[in-house]
Amino acid sequence: MKKCPVCGASVKLENLERHVKNRHPRDNVDLSSAITKAERQKVVRGESRRRRTVTPGGFRIVLIVAAIVAIILAVAIINPFKYGPGIGQTAPDFRHTSTDGATVQLSEMLSYDQPVFLEFMDVDCEYCQQEAGNVLRYLYQNYSNRVRFLSLDVNFVGSPDTPDRIAAFKTTYGTPWPYALDDSGGTTRTYGVNSTPTTFIIDRRGKVVKQYLGEPDFARMHALLESKLKEPA
Repeated sequence: MKKCPVCGASVKLENLERHVKNRHPRDNVDLSSAITKAERQKVVRGESRRRRTVTPGGFRIVLIVAAIVAIILAVAIINPFKYGPGIGQTAPDFRHTSTDGATVQLSEMLSYDQPVFLEFMDVDCEYCQQEAGNVLRYLYQNYSNRVRFLSLDVNFVGSPDTPDRIAAFKTTYGTPWPYALDDSGGTTRTYGVNSTPTTFIIDRRGKVVKQYLGEPDFARMHALLESKLKEPA
């Protein structure tokens, strides 16, 4: 504490300068003479210590924030495509056994130097049934020799899907390309799929060039595939 040189009131040393300026603005007090050099250094050291002090509550908040950031980074590292690969990003590789017993792998399909049509579907999804009958069967008729087709059944709704049920679906809707069951749901999560049908068009370099949610327009998909087929290898 120190007495004010004007009114004699006892004031905390660190508040003296502000007290004089606020309470006695017309007295023109020389503050350099009111506070000694040693006292001023003491005030500076006290302010520095207060700035550096972290309360127990503040320390806990810092730890919580650090833990949250660490968890977010860990999730991002484990699954960088949490919301699915974006346009222009490399499509994540995967490997499944088709309902015919063959191995299907994205990287192997891309080795044919052809675009890939990748559909996530469910045989009990009415929109998948409409898409297959109205668009996909005709798309396959036009591009079966120039585009690699694959459908992954994710079994979101209805009865459990089996190879026999998928075989019946293929016969009914005229979609004879390879189908596979994503039993673990790992590929579905990696691609950020949460509804069916969801379709990805992947160019021959493995980049996602288009994603369709729901039944796509045949003419637009036809134009897109034509443009990708004309691109140099």
